[in-house]
Amino acid sequence: MQKTIHIIAAAAAGLALALPALAEVTAEEARQLGTTLTPMGAERAGNKAGTIPEWTGGLCKAPAGYSPKQGAQAGGAPYIDPVAADKPLFRITRANLAQYADKIDDGTKELFRRYPTFAIDIYPTRRLACYADWVYENTAKRINQPKLVGNAPGITGAHAQVPFPIPKSGAEVMWNVILKFEPVRYRFKLDAGLMDTSGTFTRASFQVADTENLYWDNTVTSLPEDKPYRRQVASNLEPASQAGLATLRVAFLRQDQHDDMAWSYVPGQRRVRLAPEFKYDTVSTTSGGLLIFDEIGGFDGKLDKYNWKLLGKREMYIPANDYRFLAATTEETMKKDHANPDLFRWELRRVWVVEGSLKEGERHVQQKKVFLVDEDSWVSPVYYSVDHSGKIHHLMHLPPIQEYDKPGTRTGAFVLYDMPRNLYGFQTKPQGRPDQFGYMKVSAYPSNFFTPDSLAGRGVR
Repeated sequence: MQKTIHIIAAAAAGLALALPALAEVTAEEARQLGTTLTPMGAERAGNKAGTIPEWTGGLCKAPAGYSPKQGAQAGGAPYIDPVAADKPLFRITRANLAQYADKIDDGTKELFRRYPTFAIDIYPTRRLACYADWVYENTAKRINQPKLVGNAPGITGAHAQVPFPIPKSGAEVMWNVILKFEPVRYRFKLDAGLMDTSGTFTRASFQVADTENLYWDNTVTSLPEDKPYRRQVASNLEPASQAGLATLRVAFLRQDQHDDMAWSYVPGQRRVRLAPEFKYDTVSTTSGGLLIFDEIGGFDGKLDKYNWKLLGKREMYIPANDYRFLAATTEETMKKDHANPDLFRWELRRVWVVEGSLKEGERHVQQKKVFLVDEDSWVSPVYYSVDHSGKIHHLMHLPPIQEYDKPGTRTGAFVLYDMPRNLYGFQTKPQGRPDQFGYMKVSAYPSNFFTPDSLAGRGVR
């Protein structure tokens, strides 16, 4: 790994020297990639207090004994928890919140304010993020190729890399989040539950989803800009009343030229229809009415409604290395009022903070969106929004783990709090039931798999 990092640093420095004078990343900055910065763009050194350690390469291989349900080639769950022996350093409760308030986001503070039982356990920081060498090499060699274009904005010139490892703007960080690493093709079964104010748990949906993300196809160096880079089909398995309901969603890199598109298949109607409303602040029915479409996975869709401001990098407490939380059943993780704090792991991390403010003249139920983005992986384990009265609207905690079988850090499942309604839910949970297997890699799909016609053919009548 050390040798690889030195090669990356040399490549980045050499490339940067040849860049035109107006390049956004300077030669001096490019030389930092793989040296003082990690190959992903994070600060390699620990902090002065010693509470954040140096990044030393992460966890790139599975621990001995790892045996995924679908076999080693497919990967996925169950995962061996590599930090299982860690003990909490301390617990933050309402009683001692003031002592740590500068390292906790405003959305999470609202949970402390509302519920005396809410707490977060702080564990030692373990910087396990690790990716394949080609991810690092592409990011360094192509460091100044990606450009934001148009008012959306879209992105061009980026492929199989972190687009902006040394970001200059909030929109660049958001594109790093949107294009965070994932396998080219994968399947998972996602569980979703709701908890009401009385403490009653309801299963909202159980689905199977197939995804193809050609942005991370390293067998090619670019994609046609008029074609979608990411396509996903999700089909409902439960509850019985929604079985057979299916959606197809596709996304484009050039958001300035193309709108994301969606189709839905409703068994009772026996037809596929274009669903242009599946975006922005339209409520997703499969979430039990909790989630709006541009919140899927933290953020999903076009950036065009908000002005994105980069507030800088800060040391904050965020969910991290949450193997135990994801492996538990949905019922075990969801307790009255909030997720089970005894299963949730938090760590002190350096995060990029991005604030999106609704543009003048645009309409959306949320006036502001705020993201805490982990510097090591470009995943966003904390997101919250503010409504037009200035109050917290939604809060999302996205427990990440290092999927050493890929390798890469992933968020995907999320606990979403709807503050005005005092409801919350655990959505897109990929583990915890006997019939779940995490995110398993798939070698290929039929050529017509991600098409509206195929959606109709697979529909349950």
